[in-house]
Amino acid sequence: MSIFDGILGNWIQIIDDQNEKSIENYGYNTGVIEGTTGNHCVKCVAINKCWFKNEKDKKPERFDLTKIDIVDSISKGLDPGLYHFRCHCKEVPIFPYSVEQIELIIPYGKIPYMFSSKSGWINSMGYHENDYENFVDVLLQKTKQAYFYGNYYIVNHTNFGCKINLKVDMPGINEKSGKIYNLKTNYMIFPNGKLKMNTPIGGWQK
Repeated sequence: MSIFDGILGNWIQIIDDQNEKSIENYGYNTGVIEGTTGNHCVKCVAINKCWFKNEKDKKPERFDLTKIDIVDSISKGLDPGLYHFRCHCKEVPIFPYSVEQIELIIPYGKIPYMFSSKSGWINSMGYHENDYENFVDVLLQKTKQAYFYGNYYIVNHTNFGCKINLKVDMPGINEKSGKIYNLKTNYMIFPNGKLKMNTPIGGWQK
């Protein structure tokens, strides 16, 4: 086993092999719509085909089998699955091998809004107007790296998908060169290594 396995390995993909639908089949403003998923759970569809680090607070919580009588449940035809009774989802081991596998989905207007609302923050890290393109490039690359190395935690899991905060260590430049700024950025996990941007700069890391 490589010494890097503990850092880069231990990833899973949630797979429902009875369902082809995922969050990508729905609009950003609606999320997965109740009544359109057949016999599949809305929240399961929202994470179908998504990648998660196989650790607590970095993947959706499993069904708590300690809170049910398994024999009684099975006798009633209730099969306790991964997330709920009769859940079709499975955790399938995967091994992301490159940061470049991570793809960021950036909805229209997110970057301009960041500069209009967070310019003071950005300038405080040494990035000024002629550095803005460089700032975006570095921020997005650091965001991909944070996800790839599992430096995130789940905020919530709804029909809109699984929302995460990523811990991004942003280097300062110019007069702030040599300093590191610990930011958090907010995304939704989408299928097959994709992340949809909610908030490019969401605050400082706690």
